[in-house]
Formats: sequence, structure tokens, C-alpha cells
Amino acid sequence: MKSRLLAILSAIIGLALFIYVIRQTGLEEIGGRLHQLGFGFVLILAISAFRYLTRSLSWLRCIPPEDRHIGFWTLWRARLAGEAIGDLTAGPLVAEPLKALVLGDKLSLAARVSSLTVENITYTVSSCVMVMAGAIALLTSFGLAGSLRVAMLASLAAVVVVIVASVIVIGRRWKLGSGIATLLARTLIRDKSKLANIESKIVHLAELEEYIFDFFAKRPADFFLVILCQMSFHFAGVVEIFVTMKLIGANLSFATAFLMESVNRALNIAFVFVPAMVGVDELGTRELAKVLGFAGTDGVALAVIRKIRMFCWIGCGLVFLLANQKAKSKKQKPEKPFDQHDLA
Repeated sequence: MKSRLLAILSAIIGLALFIYVIRQTGLEEIGGRLHQLGFGFVLILAISAFRYLTRSLSWLRCIPPEDRHIGFWTLWRARLAGEAIGDLTAGPLVAEPLKALVLGDKLSLAARVSSLTVENITYTVSSCVMVMAGAIALLTSFGLAGSLRVAMLASLAAVVVVIVASVIVIGRRWKLGSGIATLLARTLIRDKSKLANIESKIVHLAELEEYIFDFFAKRPADFFLVILCQMSFHFAGVVEIFVTMKLIGANLSFATAFLMESVNRALNIAFVFVPAMVGVDELGTRELAKVLGFAGTDGVALAVIRKIRMFCWIGCGLVFLLANQKAKSKKQKPEKPFDQHDLA
């Protein structure tokens, strides 16, 4: 209920921001940039498709080797279906459980949860590295002042804490999740039967932590491939911005495209619960474009094109989700009893 309320409030605020930015920028200006893009949008879709493919491959390598019979394309469809609903609602709070749910009995629950957790850890840490690199470049290369400088310093401090904490916890195999859960349960619950029931569930959390630690410590080949996939995902994001800005007539370097993608990652992390990043992306990208010496219209157009691309993939994800639901309903439908009249 709380996540639904958060999604609704975020959507309302985001929509108000979106309308405000579009009205300030001017529909004719944005329309002109979109017209310049033309059939180049197909190229944008192809680059974004590559990004989905890299994270699906990353997910596959996080699955235990004995369970990889599920196949790459099954995971790709599950990812699209989960992220379609996540983009429209409360982000990963909805998307990640839905990805596991879509797979159903094709993969054990333990394998689904553990592989998704490892994949999301690597994605989060790689995103933090991306944000850190971009923040350092912005602070050293551009004369940021006032609230923008404070925001970048705060972002930099936050990602450094996340990266260092992740490395320490995984390296030393600290079971913080199960440890804290056990401590809270024993402190708050007095009923012995309820406590025993909860502690039996905490055991599964401890097993998940063991899987995470073992993945990073005992599967170097998979770890290397997952990191390579995450790097490819971020690199494709930079390429997408570079190509989009070029197609709408903005002259930028690849290094500038990297800065824009790193800030986009920061926005995605900070406002992950805003449905489809409506309003936030447009306002943030407009202000960043101005800082980097481009017209604010270029930034808004980039965000709008990104939004159109997102909704194309949301449409694909919804189709896959609907097909999955139909397949499940057919599987669960009871067979018609044999009737001699059927032979007549």
C-alpha cells in the first residue's frame, strides 16, 4: 500500500514537472529536434536493445551453472516484463519480484532470488562507479557553484560509501542481513513459537548471503563476465546519448556524453521510484545541458526521446507479460473430461 501511494504521489509530482518543463521549453522547439531525429530513432532502439541484452546475459551468468538450461531469451523476456511494470509504478520494488514471478517453475525460487540479488548488486556498484567518475569529472572540469556543487559532492560521498561498504561486507563475508534480522526478532518477539518460525525463515536469508559471498569468491570467470556485461551496459548508455545528441544537431564529444550518462545514472538512482522518470529526467537533463554549454532545448529533447524509447520497450514488456499470463492460465486450465459423444 505504501509503495503504491509513493508511486502515485511521485507520478503526480513528476507529471507536473514534465508539463512545467515542456511549457517553458516550447513544444515547437522540442518538435523540431524530434523531427531532426527522424529514422535515427531506429538506431536509438537498437542501442537500447543491446543494453537489455547485456543485463540479461549478466543475469544468466549469476544463475548457478546447473540451472542455466532456462536459456537466455527466457530471462530477456522476464526482464522486459518486470521492468515494464516497474517503470510504470514503483521501480525495482515491483520490477524485481515480478521478474522472479514471471519465470515461475522454470527456475527454483532459491535460484531466482539469489541470481537476481547478485545481478542487482553488481549493477548498483557499477552504477555507483559510473556516478563517481562523472562527479569527479564535473567537479574538476566545470565551474560548478552553489547548490549544484553541494549536490555533486553529496552524490560523490554517497557512492564512495556504498562502494567501500559493499567491498568490505562481501570481502569479509559479514552476514549483516541475517544478523540484524535475528537480533530484531529476538528483541521484539517474545512468543517462542513465532520466534522459531521467523528464525527458520532467516535461515534462508543467511543461505542467500552465502550464495552472494561464494559467487564473488569462487566463480571468477562468471564474475568477470558479469562485470564485462555491466561495463557494456553503461558504455552503450554513453553511445546512446552521443548518437541522439548528434542526430538532433548538438555537437558534443564522447567525453561529454559520458558525463551526461553518469548524471543520468545518478538521477535514476536518486529518483528510482518516480514512474518512468517523468518530469525529473526532463528537468535534470535540461539543467545539465545548460551547465555543459548546450541549449536547454537539447537536454529536454534528449529526455523526451529517451522517454519515447522507454515506452516502446514497456510495450514489448507488457506483450511478453500478457503472453506469460495466457500460457500459465492454459497450463492451469483443467482438461475436459472424456465423453463418448466426442467420438460421434
